[in-house]
Amino acid sequence: MIRPPGWQGKADDPDDSVLVQRALAGDREAFGLLIRRYQRLVFRIVGGFLRNRADVQDVAQETFLRAFEGLAGFRAGAPFGPWIARIATRASYDRLRQRRRTSEVAWEDLSPGERSAAQGLVAGAGQADRAATRDLLDRAMAPLAPKDRMVLILADALGFSGAEVAQAMGCSSLAARIRLHRARRALRRVVEALLAGMKDAG
Repeated sequence: MIRPPGWQGKADDPDDSVLVQRALAGDREAFGLLIRRYQRLVFRIVGGFLRNRADVQDVAQETFLRAFEGLAGFRAGAPFGPWIARIATRASYDRLRQRRRTSEVAWEDLSPGERSAAQGLVAGAGQADRAATRDLLDRAMAPLAPKDRMVLILADALGFSGAEVAQAMGCSSLAARIRLHRARRALRRVVEALLAGMKDAG
């Protein structure tokens, strides 16, 4: 059995496919084991999108609820980890659409995942000192579309592979690569515009 990041369990635990079949047959303990097995992964994904602890808890619970309700549609033999990662990503995206209405956010309002992704993409630019970079990152992620934030967090902050990003976002590997390339380019454009504005103001 392939074990994704955040998998929790014992070597002799039943495979995911066995637990899914048991859960579909009404075994609540089997689904409980799936929750325990993947809760770290789910919280890692949701925590990459949302900064508020209450929101993270709420969306994680929503993820497992959606997984339970959609279990009948789970394809037998498919890996469970990417499937529930996609649900967690979608639930986080839905919450982002509800919460993120403003055009700018402060650095403190960015989630850890957004900060990590933004720092990683800007680090090599060499165009601003630490203070200016901090000010730059106050707004760097905010103008991006939610799906662009999503792919940046999955790939650059959480370290998902191209295939895992594609599965989590429900698209092809090619589409995920294109989305990531465009998101990185969009973020760099925002950074460059902010740097240019700072230069003109100076």
